[in-house]
Amino acid sequence: MSKGLMDYVQAAMAEIEKCDVEQAKTLISQGYKILDVREPGEYLTAAIPGAINIPRGVLEPAADLNYPGANPALRDARDENWLVVCKSGGRAALATKTLQEMGFKHVVNMVGGMDAWAESKGETEVPSGENSTVILKVPCV
Repeated sequence: MSKGLMDYVQAAMAEIEKCDVEQAKTLISQGYKILDVREPGEYLTAAIPGAINIPRGVLEPAADLNYPGANPALRDARDENWLVVCKSGGRAALATKTLQEMGFKHVVNMVGGMDAWAESKGETEVPSGENSTVILKVPCV
């Protein structure tokens, strides 16, 4: 039988560390970096202040130690604490699992994503494109 998206999300959720929005706010106050894996159009409408944007689709090259076009803000921060967010938590779960597999030591998925963050009246900002990785500068194939 073939797998669907939710099969992958559920498998990832079983293997990663998760937190709810209130726990995420505490983690942020403790210095966790925020990785927003939504698409740039989503990120640029409202994001958690200080979040960097690396869309799920370019996560692996952005985090790869040997890829010349990697994003140093992510690639060189494997030992940092990361909170991973998306719209509702699914893409972030997949990204969290991927980052763990790539050697990141402390990554946590915020369950419910930005939908839950907005519902909790969490602070947001309209970010500039400065913290957004929109295009890979080096082809990855």
